[in-house]
Amino acid sequence: MIDEQNTFTPPVKLDSYSDFRSIANEAAVVVYRPEYYQGPFTDEPKRLCRFTLTAVGVKRNNVLLTFKYVIDDVHEIDSVASEIILDLEKLGNLVRGSVETSRPMGELLAMWP
Repeated sequence: MIDEQNTFTPPVKLDSYSDFRSIANEAAVVVYRPEYYQGPFTDEPKRLCRFTLTAVGVKRNNVLLTFKYVIDDVHEIDSVASEIILDLEKLGNLVRGSVETSRPMGELLAMWP
C-alpha cells in the first residue's frame, strides 16, 4: 500500500518573465492579480503598483508545483502588464484572481512547539 501525505510546497518565485512564460505553457491555469495604489485624495485615479503572475499545476518529477513572478518596480507597469496579459491570453488558461499560498491554520498549529 502506498502511503500518501499532502504537504505544503511554497511557490517558486522566478526572476524573469521569460522563465515564467516557458513554464506557463505547462501550467493547468495561470492566474494574474493586479494590485492598485489609491492616493490620499479620493479624486485621484488608482495606479497599478504590483502585478503578480502565478502558474498553478506545473508537473515536475511527478510533483505539482506553483511558480510565481512579480512585477513591482517597472516604470511603465501599466503597459508592461497589458502586453503580458495579451501574450498569456493566447495560452487559453489565463484567469484574473488570486492564489492562496499560506499554510492552513491546522497545519501551522500542528507545527507549534
